[in-house]
Amino acid sequence: MAASYESKVIATYLSNLMARTSRRSAIADKLVTWLCDLGPQIGCPFEIKEGEEETVARSRQERGKPVSRTIVSAENWQVAKDVVQAASRRKHRSLVFDRNLNLLVDHFGLDKIEQDILDIACRYARHSPMETLWDDTAPGYPGGAVALLAHFLNVPTPMLDARLAPTGRLRRLGLVSWGLRSATNPPNPVEGLVGALAPASRSFDDICGRLIGPVTAPACSWADFDHLGEERDLVTRIIKGALAKRAKGINILLYGPPGTGKTEFCKALAARVGAVLHAVGEVDDRGGEPVRSERVASLVLSQQLLASRRNTMVLFDEMEDVLEGGTNRLLAMFGGRPRAGSKVYLNRLLEEATIPTLWTSNSIRAFDPALLRRITLAIEIRTPPAGVRERMWKETLDRERLCVNPSLSRRLAQEFAVPPALAANAVRATKLAGGTDKDLRLALRSVTKAMAGGVEQLPQSKHESAFSLELANADHRLQPLADRFVNLGSDRAVSLCLFGPPGTGKSAFVRHLAERMDMPVLQKRASDLISMWLGESEANIAAAFAEARADGAFLVFDEADSLLADRAGAQRSWEVIQVNEMLTWMESHELPFACTTNLMDRLDPASLRRFTFKIRFGFLDRGQVQEAFSRFFGLTVPARVCDMDMLTPGDFAVVRRRAGLLGFADDANEIANALAQEIAAKPQASKPIGFRMASA
Repeated sequence: MAASYESKVIATYLSNLMARTSRRSAIADKLVTWLCDLGPQIGCPFEIKEGEEETVARSRQERGKPVSRTIVSAENWQVAKDVVQAASRRKHRSLVFDRNLNLLVDHFGLDKIEQDILDIACRYARHSPMETLWDDTAPGYPGGAVALLAHFLNVPTPMLDARLAPTGRLRRLGLVSWGLRSATNPPNPVEGLVGALAPASRSFDDICGRLIGPVTAPACSWADFDHLGEERDLVTRIIKGALAKRAKGINILLYGPPGTGKTEFCKALAARVGAVLHAVGEVDDRGGEPVRSERVASLVLSQQLLASRRNTMVLFDEMEDVLEGGTNRLLAMFGGRPRAGSKVYLNRLLEEATIPTLWTSNSIRAFDPALLRRITLAIEIRTPPAGVRERMWKETLDRERLCVNPSLSRRLAQEFAVPPALAANAVRATKLAGGTDKDLRLALRSVTKAMAGGVEQLPQSKHESAFSLELANADHRLQPLADRFVNLGSDRAVSLCLFGPPGTGKSAFVRHLAERMDMPVLQKRASDLISMWLGESEANIAAAFAEARADGAFLVFDEADSLLADRAGAQRSWEVIQVNEMLTWMESHELPFACTTNLMDRLDPASLRRFTFKIRFGFLDRGQVQEAFSRFFGLTVPARVCDMDMLTPGDFAVVRRRAGLLGFADDANEIANALAQEIAAKPQASKPIGFRMASA
């Protein structure tokens, strides 16, 4: 049986409805049937008069379907009304749930009609007898759900419409959502409201605590986000000023790939400014996944509940969930449009935010410019640079107490450019497996491959030799050039085009320059940037320059001929657009960058004037061949090796690996044969014409 006070409330609603219902209507049949079944649960015991049991039985059996019926007798109808009215007049002490509802109503200053709407919505959601009463009555009710609700509350329909309008307080505060007038369901309370009003809450603070989401604590330190530089300090000053002046409409957007620490940065930011951060809209009443309308309603309500509190912020993760468009390309290819709410509503939500709101998103490419215009500050959270990753790895390994080689942190930071969350998961998996360094690398490779769409991440070369100026045959004096780069000062907008055969040391020279300038290297290959999706290649190019600028890195484009191909030979418009994008960024980039290519003649002519230096790397000369042989093998150089042309430092490195594998590292003659084979495999090597006599 329902609690006595709840019985009184439901009986009151039922009495109002029966007063407006004709006993000759189908609704009267439904109400009498409901009373026979559930009346005792609300203190309204009722039995149908003898002779009319068949009607009730048939109605019970075919509830919700058109049936032939017998009109309820006047006597039975009057008895039913009297029983319900008597139950509505009983005096009962209110329950904790009802007292909590009154606390919420008083806080927002709701009127009696608004309170009753909220009351019915909550009782329906609590699966009380009110739910069955509504569900039995609503189908086919004249005027639909809005008329039924008006009759339950005994108020004129226009007054009810005004309370449930989008501009009404109930919906503006986010307390309820309301579908179409023709819908059969009552207004829906915001997710979490019913649970927040339950007896576990004993005060308004309890209600707030259960409605607005948990207080979050940071797991990362402020120093873990040093790589964000000036933007990190700017957002700190903005939030401090907004909290001090209680400024409205402050929205901070944090975007970047999954796992880069967007949410952790929000937590660290709140701790830095001394604010309490609440995460909102993450789960529904049942701990499940909320839909868009539920997430937005939770945010709106949280803003209203926290508006009067100082030093408080809210966090709304995965902002793309509530935006139109998203990134579902497959859906778009077939003309589909994902469901979304009003853009205008969301824009106003940002403008009228009562407390600072932190939004996170994995991608902003589908964001409406009108929405972005309302963002106070947008910060891209990138995968940390190698220095930060090394500290991150050390802290993670220490925290998990994983017994590994002490130098592992540095090697992992250099080998895997992974975000913090991925690193933490890999370490945890390795510890659970009782594994080793090898297991950790395996776990990392598996997830990085999955995140790259099934493409294996290209690891850092383990065999690349250190750059040697003595083994570089360039048409420019490299030592003085390197010295000048070290002393560039504030004007560092210098660019290099390094061209020549493979293995001549082009990329190694760039790393040599970056090391001397104390700059990290950001290396991008054509395969990293070129995409099958229209416009995405240009976005990737822009992101590469932005990443280099943000990290203060020396940017290197390998295989530049794929990115700067001569537009005169372009067959598709996107090929021209891609080159234009590359040229634009080359013109405006403020830090050193280099392009390397084996195919100089394929570069667009307009790209050449954008390079400060164009340096050709050629094959080793006679003296360099002798020096290379001595350095790589420590042996006397055979005379025939000195006469070899088209050798590069890369050839010597390859042969050294092969000699070590096959066991001829101390045989100068075998090494000479291997070098000759490398030359013969080059496309520049002369090929004999005609037939050659076989050796005897």
